[in-house]
Amino acid sequence: MNFQNISSWSIKNPIPIVLLFIVLTVAGLSSYFKLRTNNFPDIDLPVVVVTVIQSGAAPTELETQVSRLIEDSVAGLGQVKHITSTVNEGASTTAIEFQLGVDLEKATNDVRNAVAGVRQDLPADVLEPIIQRVEFTSVPFANYVVRAPGMSPEELSWFVDNTMAKRLLSVRGVSQVSRDGGVNREIRIKLDPARLESFGVTAAAVSQQLRSQNINLPGGRGELGGTEQAIRTVGSAKTVEQLRETLIPVSGRSVRLADLGTIADEWSEQRGRARYNGQEVVGFGISRAIGSSEVDVYHATQKSIEELDAQRPDVTIEEVANTTEDVINNFHASVEALLLGALLAVLVVLVFLRDWRATLIAAIAMPLSLIPTFWIMDLAGQSLNVVSLLALSLTVGILVDDAIVEIENIVRHIRDGKAPYPAAIEAADEIGLAVMATTATLVAVFAPTGFMPGIVGQFFVSFAIAACVSVLFSLLVARTLTPLMGAYLLKANQGKEHKDPFWMAPYLHALEWCLGDRGKVVAAPAGSAAAMDVGLGGPSERKPPFLRRVRQRFCDHRMWVLGMGALFFVFSIFLATRLPGEFIPVEDISRSTLSIQLPPGTTLDETDAAVQRINTELMKRPEVSSVYSSIGSSVVSFGPGGGGGAGEVRKANLTVNLKPRGERALTQQEFERDFGPTLRQT
Repeated sequence: MNFQNISSWSIKNPIPIVLLFIVLTVAGLSSYFKLRTNNFPDIDLPVVVVTVIQSGAAPTELETQVSRLIEDSVAGLGQVKHITSTVNEGASTTAIEFQLGVDLEKATNDVRNAVAGVRQDLPADVLEPIIQRVEFTSVPFANYVVRAPGMSPEELSWFVDNTMAKRLLSVRGVSQVSRDGGVNREIRIKLDPARLESFGVTAAAVSQQLRSQNINLPGGRGELGGTEQAIRTVGSAKTVEQLRETLIPVSGRSVRLADLGTIADEWSEQRGRARYNGQEVVGFGISRAIGSSEVDVYHATQKSIEELDAQRPDVTIEEVANTTEDVINNFHASVEALLLGALLAVLVVLVFLRDWRATLIAAIAMPLSLIPTFWIMDLAGQSLNVVSLLALSLTVGILVDDAIVEIENIVRHIRDGKAPYPAAIEAADEIGLAVMATTATLVAVFAPTGFMPGIVGQFFVSFAIAACVSVLFSLLVARTLTPLMGAYLLKANQGKEHKDPFWMAPYLHALEWCLGDRGKVVAAPAGSAAAMDVGLGGPSERKPPFLRRVRQRFCDHRMWVLGMGALFFVFSIFLATRLPGEFIPVEDISRSTLSIQLPPGTTLDETDAAVQRINTELMKRPEVSSVYSSIGSSVVSFGPGGGGGAGEVRKANLTVNLKPRGERALTQQEFERDFGPTLRQT
């Protein structure tokens, strides 16, 4: 048995086919409820970023002492495409872009090893370099602000760092929690020059001794209670009191660190500030991990935040913005479009087949092709997103094509007087190759979208998988279940009681015109035909053979049809070249972002004052509901790749939340264009 005559086998053995589709349906439904729901597919960006922070260092010093060393160390790595460094006051950021298809885990480890090789050449007072991959999901999907009238900014910052971040990082799927505004805890050691001189020690020697003593090191392995345990040598101070008692070797003896100066548990200089509707707050954003569902992670974090909010009545946690609403709205819109398309396809099939039995047999191909597709998507690690649902929406009408061809051929055989059972066997075998060729053509159209190069290719992998798999399942339905149902559900007089519909005669007349014989005179007014005769040299019988052939071509309807087709093709190509191109279409998400940058040398207070002026103008607009401002650096991030942030105090980002679309007269794009002149004046 081959796939061509599998229809005959299915008709003669219905139970295995029915069981097969029951299993596929159950597997598809189970996978549908397990699939991740995101706005777009997860994309692996081949970029690794190295961030080195040296507090107070000038950009020129960082460029020569840090950036160039980092660039030289990674330049020799394999498959490096571009290296870009950005130097700000106190921070150097080097982005290494690799060729597509590189093993990102190996590339990240190679960069880490290369940076470790030049670590000793970097300035002694730089913090440990932060090496992390740039991920498509690193942008926070939800932002919150925390307010507590009874807490100082230091206490509120510590609450976010010590309580909020730890609790949220324990939620499955959360990769990072980043804080905006607030301050960082800092242990300051203020050495007394007079005491240093009296003991004969320098500040550099004290710093070196603290670095060498205040560390934790591995201590090997040991057997304890019959089991092998790892041993760690703990040397770091856990409290300020322990740090004060640290012994510093001085000229053959040891001196307490507290005898050389003062040690204070204080807060660092504020390098960033967050405001919500003009009020200073401490904010934080939550990022999800690659491979997690944005919707599920949001609901889990929201539940955790609500529990913490109930436990701490003195603290108010308010959501500023989240992209999950856009994901849910896009998902529901895509599902509605998919269901509407399926319904319209069924209605069209009913209009043309004019029989509910035949329509049912053809229409059942849609759910039995779509539902198993979710199972394959789950096995392939895909998610329900705009791209994959777009693929299913585009193919929903195509899924019934093979079934319609099968059922229409069966009905034709029944009209010829055959019983449904033998009619189904003969009809299915007749068109087996044609149906498979049609499906192969569709797969050949959709499959290349998953092999496009670059980021776009990664973006459309889910499109290719969803489209190709659903079309292949429709072929399986058409070659097995459709003939099976036709053999057992159709009646012996199927289709004989129906007359041709009213539109059949005009359609056949138009088709006959398009396929008219060459040289046949068109049904045109007599005056135009006579004018053509005169223009081509008189009546047809007196024309030369060449002119007679020209006249025959002008009267050949097929030439006119082909000519119009060629004209429309050329015109379509012309219009396609005039269309604008973009990676992701602009949509109204009721949220605008604004970035400002002031001249070098601007202080944090001056940037804050400029942001408040812009905030005042924004709040005057009837379309705006709230404004969240992040001024200066994002202070700290918790989670894999997290660390101290180091942005410039002369930069700020504003998130402008607009009212729902139905409550404002302007669209998001119109609002942004309309606010431009006001922003320039401010």
